[in-house]
This record gives sequence, C-alpha cells and structure tokens, in this order.
Amino acid sequence: MAWLLILWLGILSGAMAAGLSGEVLIEGVHGKMADNVRAFLSIEQEKNRPDLSRPRVQRLHRKARAEIRRALQPFGYYRPRIEASLEWRDHKWRAHYRIDPGEPVRVRRLDLDLTGEGASDPRLQRALGHFPLREGAVLRHDRYEAGKRQLLQQALNRGYIQARFTTHEIRVHPARGVADIRLVLDSGMRFQFGELIFDDTVIDPRLLARYSDIRPGEPYSAARLVQLQNTLFSTDYFSRVEITPQLDAVKGRRVPVHVALRASKRHRYSAGLGYGTDTGARGSLGYANRRINRRGHQLRATLRLSQLQKSLGASYIIPFRNPRRDKWELSATLLNDHPDEDREEDSYILGASRTVGLGQYWLESLYLNYRRDSFRVGARRDDSRLLLPGMNLERVRSRQEGLQVRKGSRLSLDLRGAHAALFSDLTLFQPQVTAKLILPALSRRGRLMLRGEAAATFIRGFAELPPSLRFFAGGDNSVRGFAYQSLSPRNDQGERIGGRQKLVGSIEYDYRFREKWRVAAFFDSGNAFDEWNDFDLEQGAGVGLRWLSPVGPLRIDLAEALSRPGRNFRLHIVFGPEL
Repeated sequence: MAWLLILWLGILSGAMAAGLSGEVLIEGVHGKMADNVRAFLSIEQEKNRPDLSRPRVQRLHRKARAEIRRALQPFGYYRPRIEASLEWRDHKWRAHYRIDPGEPVRVRRLDLDLTGEGASDPRLQRALGHFPLREGAVLRHDRYEAGKRQLLQQALNRGYIQARFTTHEIRVHPARGVADIRLVLDSGMRFQFGELIFDDTVIDPRLLARYSDIRPGEPYSAARLVQLQNTLFSTDYFSRVEITPQLDAVKGRRVPVHVALRASKRHRYSAGLGYGTDTGARGSLGYANRRINRRGHQLRATLRLSQLQKSLGASYIIPFRNPRRDKWELSATLLNDHPDEDREEDSYILGASRTVGLGQYWLESLYLNYRRDSFRVGARRDDSRLLLPGMNLERVRSRQEGLQVRKGSRLSLDLRGAHAALFSDLTLFQPQVTAKLILPALSRRGRLMLRGEAAATFIRGFAELPPSLRFFAGGDNSVRGFAYQSLSPRNDQGERIGGRQKLVGSIEYDYRFREKWRVAAFFDSGNAFDEWNDFDLEQGAGVGLRWLSPVGPLRIDLAEALSRPGRNFRLHIVFGPEL
C-alpha cells in the first residue's frame, strides 16, 4: 500500500505542477541593474518550466535574497535592503521583490603598479593613469575588469608579450562602505619582431614584403600585425590571411612571424542592379583578373548601362614602390551620355595615372587623359580632341559608429587643363574643389552635414568644349528639388548648354530614431553660370528618410524648389557611401 500511496502522490504533484504559472516582479532597480538581477534569479530563469512544483517555487524563492545581493555587487552595492514576498492563488503564484540598493561601496585606496621593463615605458604609464576607476569613485567591477583588459592589451601591443598580473585583488569592507584595490602588472621584457616568413604563394615574396612596414629588430606590436593582415587581405590577391607569431621559436628577444596565405580565385565576375532618380534604372557587369602575374598586376573591366548613360571601361593596375599606397593605372573608356533632349555625347578616353599616399590621410593622383569627343548641344554638333593632364589631391577621414559615419570629412581638389599646342583643339584650365563635413550635433543621435562645391573654367571657344567638361547643377547630390543637371545657362532657343562656373552648397541635419533609421531636413543652394559677377543661386529644401542597410546607406528625399514656387515636389533616391 505504501508504494501505491507514493505513486499516487507523484501523479498528483505532477498534475498540479503542470498547471502552475507564475510571474516575478522587481521594483527599485532599473536598466542594467534590473537586467542583472533577473539574470541571477533562479526563480526568474525557471518560472516557465513545465515540471515546476510548489515546493520547488518555495525553495527558489528562499534563494532569491542571496542571488539579488550577488547581482548588485558588480555595480558597487553590497548593502541592499530587500523585501521579498511569495503569494499563491489557486495554481498561480507571484514573487515580488522590492529592492533598495542602499549606498554604494566606494574606492578608498587604488594601488596600481608596473614592474619589469615596462615600468619606465611612457605609454604604459599613461595607460595606468587612464585606469577607469579613481579613489572616491563607486566600485564598478565592470570598469575594473575593463581597466585590466586595456592595460594588458596596451602591454601586449607594446611588445611585452609575457605580461601578466602578479597581483589583482579587491578587498571590500561592506560595513564601512569602502574597498581597497591592489593591481600589479609585471610586463616582463619587451620583445622585437624577427623575420617575416611568407608561405609559398602566387605573388612574388619581394612584392609581399613591400606591403609590410615591419622590420626585424623593431618593437613587437600586435596592432601592427593586425594592420598587416588587413593590408594583405585588401589587395584582393588572397581569400585568407593568417598571421601567427612563432612564440616557440623566439631567439633572444626576436619573435619570428609566420604569414599563411591562401590565394583567391584568379577570375571574379560581378553583376548589379540599381535605381537612382538621377540615372533611372541601372545595371552593371564586371570582370576582374585579380593577379595577371606574380608581380601583382590586375585587370578590371566594367559595363554600365542606365537610361541616361552607357559606358564600357577597363583598367590595368600595377603596384609600385610602396604598393600599399602607390600604384600606376592604365585605362580605356567608351562613353555615351545623353542626360536630356538638349545634349548627347560619345567619348573615347585613354588614360594613365599614378596614385601616391601622402601621410596617413592624403592621396595624390597625377593623371594624363587623351579624349576624342563627338557631341551635340542643342542644334550644334561638333568634335574635339583634348590631351588633359591633371592632378587630384584628396583627404578622407571618418569615425564609424556601427554602420554609419559619426564624424568625418572629405576634401578634394582637382586641377586639369589643355593647350592647343599640345595635341588639343582648345586651351583651357579647370580648377574644382569639393568638400563634405559630418559632425555630431545637438545630441548623440544627431548629425550636422555640410557640403560644398566650387568650379571654374578659363577658356576661349567655350562652344567647342564637350558637354561633359561643362558644369551643370541640380539632382540627388547637388541642388535637390531640381532634376538632374537641369540648372544651367541656356541659349537663345532655351536649350541647356552648360556653364563655365559652378557653385553649390548644402546644410542638412539628421536624427537617428531607430537603430538603423534616421530622419533628415535639408537646405540646398547652387547653380551653374557663366560669370562670377552675374549669377543667381537656386534654392531647394525638404525632408528625408535614411536606412542604414548592411551594404550601405539608402537615402530617400522629398524636396521642393523654393526659388521656383508652384513646382511639384521632387523625389530623390540615392544608394551609396556618405563620404
């Protein structure tokens, strides 16, 4: 009979357990503290278990006070007052915890020290001075651990690869509300780079060595190895780059470094579809030969088709002295451009350029283009040939936060010209400067964007200049509210013929209201014209929506032409980088 009674009680308790449901209420703490309390509470973690019984709920409830105390300690609260209650109504229960965290424990003494060769290293001393806890501050365990990680990472980046904490302790005196911290980092000795050992690869090792600025005998740095890995991967020669310090082969202070490389597929094909209100529907086909030979030469070709433009281009790229920021490029392009009923142009362009990095942010490109153009502007048809040497100087700086640019700038100066005595039909000189600035503004979610462009043409015989070398304004990236290249001087027949000069400016503010969504308001002004002392600037303004997609920002703007009232609003859609 006893075993029948036990079986019956088991069946009964199981049936009752199956019908139990409950909730956990927490008051007095918020945000990360509340999240941590719920993470520590066993009764919270098990409240939805189908086999939860009444005795089990009671046992979990009895553990709750101790779990709440442990959950608050990482935030510096060691003396909380906790009121706990457990209520039952039929097969439903409710656990209620009212928490008063009390006064936090504060750091009374912070004793940080360095030993080993790094004791006199200025950067380690500076890192020690930036430790995220201070005497008198609330004892935050997350900041303590973050400070340890930052200090150790700085030591590793500086070449102290055997660095370790010989002392790391926190002594908490809850009754007094104080804590004493003792932290000692023994850096050990500072190591140096040894030989860079590249796997046998499809690229000449002498070229690979020029991608690295690491020299044997220089102080070892993990950050420089990461930089080398990123540089080699960005060449497009390799699908995998793994860099491993050979710690078991250290000779004296020198650490050999092994670079394992896996070649990417030589041929790459690509295709794309898109839409922009300037260009209409568009598509592209691309081909790339990532490595024509062991010297790292590359070939790229692209066919682009849109409602307004068709182009076929190819370029041959040769890495030069410092291949990270120094290259030659030979190019050929066939172009048909018909942006509106007033213009059409066929161009054949051969070019050669050399691009060199100047410092950390600047790029200088010297180029020479020879072009033949056959064009129509209004009723006039003409042909031209031009040999155009030029120089482009560009600087780009940006600070990312997730998928967006939080702060950044782009500055570009382009100078080009031609002379009738040097294989050209015209003598001309064109300077052009463009700039864009992105700044945090008003709040952490807000940004201010300023954009400007100025260009001029010094020429005799402007009517013989191809339309693609004249200036027009209006469109997605110019003066919004106006159609693409619709702002231009006109001839006596009212046909757009392009201007000698151009001036465009824009101010925009956007605000992030969701993780990947922003709203914007903007004002644009600008025009293309012939004389600096006689021109009118058109104005457009509107609102927009931004989506930070995984592959780049999508911009949708609705703009009105303020300087021409009565016009319909114009929609602008752009997909592409912000800088």
